[in-house]
Amino acid sequence: MKKAIVCLLVVVLMFSLVACSNNAQNAKTESEPKKEELKYPEKPINVIVAYKAGGGTDVGARILCSEAEKILGQPLVIINKPGADGELGYTELCKSPPDGYTIGFINLPTFVNLYLERKTEFDKNSITPILNHVYDPGVLVVKSNSPFETLEQFVDYAKAHPEEITISNNGTGASNHIGAAHFAKLADIKVTHVPFGGSADMLAALRGDHVMATVAKISEVAALVKNGELRILASYTEERLEDFPDVPTMREKGYDVLFGSARALVGPKGIPQEIADKLHDSFKKALESPSHIEKAKNADLPIKYMSPQELMDYIEKEEAYLKEIVPQLDLN
Repeated sequence: MKKAIVCLLVVVLMFSLVACSNNAQNAKTESEPKKEELKYPEKPINVIVAYKAGGGTDVGARILCSEAEKILGQPLVIINKPGADGELGYTELCKSPPDGYTIGFINLPTFVNLYLERKTEFDKNSITPILNHVYDPGVLVVKSNSPFETLEQFVDYAKAHPEEITISNNGTGASNHIGAAHFAKLADIKVTHVPFGGSADMLAALRGDHVMATVAKISEVAALVKNGELRILASYTEERLEDFPDVPTMREKGYDVLFGSARALVGPKGIPQEIADKLHDSFKKALESPSHIEKAKNADLPIKYMSPQELMDYIEKEEAYLKEIVPQLDLN
């Protein structure tokens, strides 16, 4: 009998303790303020592109943003801010309020090289990385009626006629300029680099016979190569380009140089984490959507996603390369 009473008391005590615990937890929950639902974005978002409309960066930005705005529920307004090899647009982007309503695209290695070669109002610590969109391999291109049908002919002529060959690029110290200068150093040739304010003008100079060659990204010239207007002499890739299997790589020809341009979406430093996460998740969903994939393929845009951390790691790697290689190059 005593044993039964003791057991009953234990059961009652246990129920009392559980009840008290639940009441305390409920009281704590009721006393805590509920986390407000993120309302961002509540108005259009400006997207800065530091180059002219019509170039590879601009085209890619418009394709991706047209998909992302469907997910974010607000317009994404492309604002072209060309000038000073991209510095003008990058400066405005990095100095914008970190509220998520101004974001933009940076080109790598151009963005990094600008702050390494001269005093700028931004560096790698001035951004909030969101994601990488494109990795666009470099190619050396001439017009289809050019006397240079092979890379060997190009190099032989350059050695026999120092500085006579003119190569357009998308800005002094920009990615295409670095790619051209690195190849010239390895080939031991002297060429004349001709800078322009963006890819569209750089290509217009080649197509108008104002220069003899250009170093571009494959997305910028693929259609012109396919229609027979331009010819690729070599690619700056490890393997031959899938769509142009007959084009040799620089490495095949004995020049150990890889070169391309990453195009990444970033915001100014200090964007609240929940807003940065919303932007990342929305743009990643847009990037992976069948509609975006199809449009990017039609525009010859090589998509390469990188997470915020992967993107920052890539920037660190580019910075190390530029610090080691660029001082050895003739970027005049």
